[in-house]
Amino acid sequence: MKSFSEIEFGKARGELEATDLPVLLERGFYDIKGSLASVNKRDKYLILGFKGSGKSTIGEKLRLDSEAIQSRQKQLIVVKHLEDFPFKNFSKIFAGQAEPEAKYPTSWSWILMLVIIDHLRSDPGARDPINLSYNESIRKLESLGVLPVADIKKLVIQSSKSGFRANLFNVFEVTNETTTQSGDLNFMTIVESLKLLVQNYYTEGGLTLVIDGLDDILSKREVQYQSLAALIFEVDRLNLHFKKNKKPIQIVVLCRTELFERLPGPNKNKIRQDSAVELDWYHDPKEPEKSMLVRLANLRASLSVEEEVDVFAKWFPERIDGDKAAHFLLDLTRHTPRDFLALLNSIRPYYEGGILSRDQILSGARSYSTNYFLPEIRDELVGYIGEDTMDRLIAVFGEVREREISSTKLKDVASNYGFSEDDLLSILKSLFDCSAIGNKWRTPSGTNRYEFRFRNRNSAFDRTKTIVLHKGLWKALNLV
Repeated sequence: MKSFSEIEFGKARGELEATDLPVLLERGFYDIKGSLASVNKRDKYLILGFKGSGKSTIGEKLRLDSEAIQSRQKQLIVVKHLEDFPFKNFSKIFAGQAEPEAKYPTSWSWILMLVIIDHLRSDPGARDPINLSYNESIRKLESLGVLPVADIKKLVIQSSKSGFRANLFNVFEVTNETTTQSGDLNFMTIVESLKLLVQNYYTEGGLTLVIDGLDDILSKREVQYQSLAALIFEVDRLNLHFKKNKKPIQIVVLCRTELFERLPGPNKNKIRQDSAVELDWYHDPKEPEKSMLVRLANLRASLSVEEEVDVFAKWFPERIDGDKAAHFLLDLTRHTPRDFLALLNSIRPYYEGGILSRDQILSGARSYSTNYFLPEIRDELVGYIGEDTMDRLIAVFGEVREREISSTKLKDVASNYGFSEDDLLSILKSLFDCSAIGNKWRTPSGTNRYEFRFRNRNSAFDRTKTIVLHKGLWKALNLV
């Protein structure tokens, strides 16, 4: 049997794991809340979860499963990433005076239809005689340079170029643009024609388009929030359109929970209730043996050692500092697969045989806190907190040197680093949203209560309560 140091628990990125360790997705995938099954049945299309909860892993699992199916009628899975998305160019695709709420959904339909068409034409049934007229339209799109779609970024830039719409109208023989209003109507007409093309195009298989990378593109500009809200709105409308017309096409969006909640729009809750599955891995750590994260770790360890194994019974002491071993480790995470597997990977190099010692476990925990957890928090706050601001904030916590801090004391120290009260409050709310901090208060019965966002997604930061730094940060900030 392999030793603990040889176990492959997984990678931090689903894409890299699918490439380097595909067996972990093929046989070591834990389908939390039936999320994968819901997508396959086309019941759900919006996958919500905190950073590191496994959203990208679902996209890669879908793709790998599809590639393993030997059938001409299989569902093709295409994963597209929106990193480095050119929002400024995107806002110019639908030129005109209309509000973003009216323009952006049409622009997304243009982009999404082109991506779908690009993959439909490679379907085994694409050359069927019924598609002759549609293939002629596709050749026109090729002549414009928007097909094939190398990546979405290039497509957006191409579509936003000056004079592109004039060429588009000329190729598709619609009335030349004489006014902004007529140009807008012409563009909408062409987009609707692309929807009809997709609707009526004969294929032998289906297509699932997965949109990932929304985590990678966030900044503080309002245009991004408006654009992403329009994306989810239009995907909802297109999926309903495909379902009504019994077309085996769907679009799946992978989105961070807190980003979705910040998006503008009046119908988010309806979409969330009907079409979203939420990747919530939290389980009371007092019963760690029932935790889905413990089951995931044991599943992957069993693949490595090629027999069923309980990681914590075989390699860990029964208790660490009074807590069950799995309980102790779970408390250092935000109950996400990325956190928990990263912690186990951080402990592996310190293993020397037999049962891990307390010192070996704590050495791994220190490495995890310094090299993974704090950098992960910093990455998660990109778009909400600038790098310089984060550096000054770490200096504040370093000066206070307390795990539990009153808002008054933190405000006093932060003022010495140039933070206004309003700025500090905004930053603390962002830290709470990513579970870097929580709140503590005493109940009428005299017991202490702790609240973190990963435990209750509906919780909100309360500045009147004590601020608690997450345990995963303690060693990185030299608080222990």
